[in-house]
Amino acid sequence: MSQQATARTQVRPVPRRASAPAPRRLRVVAPPVAAGSGVFLAACISLVVAGFVGVLLLNTAMAKGSFTMRDLQQRSDALADNQDDLRHALDAVSGPGPLAREARSLGMVPAESPAFLRLSDGKVVGVARKATKDETFSVVTESSSGARPSASSTPTSR
Repeated sequence: MSQQATARTQVRPVPRRASAPAPRRLRVVAPPVAAGSGVFLAACISLVVAGFVGVLLLNTAMAKGSFTMRDLQQRSDALADNQDDLRHALDAVSGPGPLAREARSLGMVPAESPAFLRLSDGKVVGVARKATKDETFSVVTESSSGARPSASSTPTSR
């Protein structure tokens, strides 16, 4: 059993308008002409140019600082070399050998029994005796083998 129905189209009544306006015709309209002044463009260009000038000045200042730092580093190196030379010269004349030679040339002799002054209470520690000239005393400053300088003296009692 099959059921089949026939489809019918239904017509709707169109309401009538009273005095319908006539359809309007479409037409192409030209785009509006930009009537802006060049102030905005000039401001943008001036900002870009000012940025470039600022970067150029910053780069120049950094390069100048780099050259100044290089010059100061070279001066610091030269002063450090000079300080090393002066330190070596001071070490050469203030070692035991040169000091003993200078003392001998001034007529000084080694003390046989030294005495010390304790500064905390002003007490003299030890007994000082007058030194006598001893020709056997010698200080070895350099050897032919290039060994480190050493001091040797006659045995003294303390």
